[in-house]
Amino acid sequence: MTKITLSVCKAYKNSGMNRVHRKKTKKSWKHYFYDLDEEKFGTEWVSTLKALTLKRRVSKKKQMVCVECGYSFYAFLKKDTDECECPNCNE
Repeated sequence: MTKITLSVCKAYKNSGMNRVHRKKTKKSWKHYFYDLDEEKFGTEWVSTLKALTLKRRVSKKKQMVCVECGYSFYAFLKKDTDECECPNCNE
């Protein structure tokens, strides 16, 4: 199961569709990810320590254009990187 971390943020445990927020409740960490094997978006509740490690691995979905062949594609990149290999040129 390969997960790409999209976001890690705090949310109320009792929040969601058709639910009213209860007063005097704490927020917990929620992990939003994209599963490459099943090609699905998913969420899970995580501990504070795991949330800190996941925050370092957050990826962004960016549209890239290859300079050599002009092929346009989407890629999941880390915050600090701006370059990736073209899937069309590598074949």
